[in-house]
Amino acid sequence: MADFKYKQVADKLRVCIGEGTFKPGERIPTEPELCEQFNVGRQTLRKAVALMEEAGYLRRVQGSGTYVCEREECPSGELRKDTPEYAVRVPAAEGENRTITLVMMNGKSYVFLDIMQGISEVLTANGYILNIVITDGDYDKEQLILENMLQNPPAGLLFEPVCSGLLSVNYPLCKEVFSRIPALMIHMDSVPQFPFIALNDRQGSKMLANYLITLGHKRIGTVYAFDEYTGQNRYRGFLDALREHELRHIPEDNVWMFHERMNDLFKADGCIALERMRKEVTAIMCHDDRVASKLIGYLKKKQVRVPEDISVVGYDNSLYSQLGVAITTVTHPGTEYGKMAADALLQMIYSSESVDFSHYSVEPELVIRDSAGPPPAVSLD
Repeated sequence: MADFKYKQVADKLRVCIGEGTFKPGERIPTEPELCEQFNVGRQTLRKAVALMEEAGYLRRVQGSGTYVCEREECPSGELRKDTPEYAVRVPAAEGENRTITLVMMNGKSYVFLDIMQGISEVLTANGYILNIVITDGDYDKEQLILENMLQNPPAGLLFEPVCSGLLSVNYPLCKEVFSRIPALMIHMDSVPQFPFIALNDRQGSKMLANYLITLGHKRIGTVYAFDEYTGQNRYRGFLDALREHELRHIPEDNVWMFHERMNDLFKADGCIALERMRKEVTAIMCHDDRVASKLIGYLKKKQVRVPEDISVVGYDNSLYSQLGVAITTVTHPGTEYGKMAADALLQMIYSSESVDFSHYSVEPELVIRDSAGPPPAVSLD
């Protein structure tokens, strides 16, 4: 969690209480006085005070002011550990728009169920209503949604573009929406001209590839979705690992798919490109755990054993990674990512200062399971 200015102000208030500058039972200075004392804006101060209330240091008395609670300071000298990490709890102004719109391409994605949960938790804690809109991968529907937001703007927007790996015809319209309301791109790692919360997919994919290489794999295949930015970025991580280990990149070992049509890749008669690739490589890196799970089932029908004959790895550490053969994978921040996105958006709404999005980051972690082992001709004994 980023150490934003309101948290620094909250820490200063705690020190004032601990040192006796603000004594138990006494009313603290007024908002204008504290703003001048700490050299911050009103919204930053309000969030700091709200955080201190949540921690149990301060209590607000309607019509009277804010008072120091009569209790001992925490032994650690820090805010109480049971304080919700993302609970800013800024009181709503009368008539203030409290609706946040979340635009997603596919509401059925297992990843987005976790992301939505994280977003909802933070927004609900701050008194916001979450409005979820699904584009179903349709550019025309996305256009109508963006045009409607120009006419009826929400308080903020969390936005996943249609086919994020492709240059969208709606980007000019999207730029106009982003210029008018606080908005963030989600499930992206780098979007020129748009604010975003990074997933570090490239780094995670490189970790997977490095692990396979350390097992002895020198020819690794990939199955990624070309229409999704996550697929392209995970492919970049794979290339990073090849270059780092001075391994040859073979284009024929890479199979690209349209994510919504992945089932076409695993039909009984097989995909020519996939069949050719899987006979040449000793390991395959998949777009996500779902693709890896389907690939393992497909290989089983071909009498190909995993990992004895070929290794398969996924991404996301989802439930799919624990069905049948336990899949080696990389963690996806999931709920935590949703919390970070919602918290960053609230920062944009309430802070007069620019938000440093680089502070919002969850590092991927490798999860080693049974689906990856050394190539058939290599023994680690």
